[in-house]
Amino acid sequence: MTYIARTQRVHLGLLLATIVLPPIITYNFSIGLIFYFQFLLFIFILVAIFIQFKFRIEKNRLSYQILFLTMPIYKKVVYPKQIVQMKFKRVRIFGFAPDKVLIDLIKFANENDISTYKTKEYLVLEKTE
Repeated sequence: MTYIARTQRVHLGLLLATIVLPPIITYNFSIGLIFYFQFLLFIFILVAIFIQFKFRIEKNRLSYQILFLTMPIYKKVVYPKQIVQMKFKRVRIFGFAPDKVLIDLIKFANENDISTYKTKEYLVLEKTE
């Protein structure tokens, strides 16, 4: 099963607007140290808007990939023999579609005889869902 998540584009868009709009509104295009910092931050946020994450759970491996548009930037493949234990914490895995990524990870661990550990906070979260 493949899960895809994209960066939070609305938040990044708002952040981008706070960088670009003030100089436009005030007609202040002075070139100084702050301008270069704003420009670098603008480029960084613009690139971040087009980043997406791909997580794939297959029968014999887990793979995680970071993409810029469709170009792979980073890829990591992990086989069940490399996993000693899966530890589930109360950390939100945000934006992956479909939403059942944690259920499939637990299923993967059970199928491959990987020990799992769930923190108390995660168990509380699991009960509420």
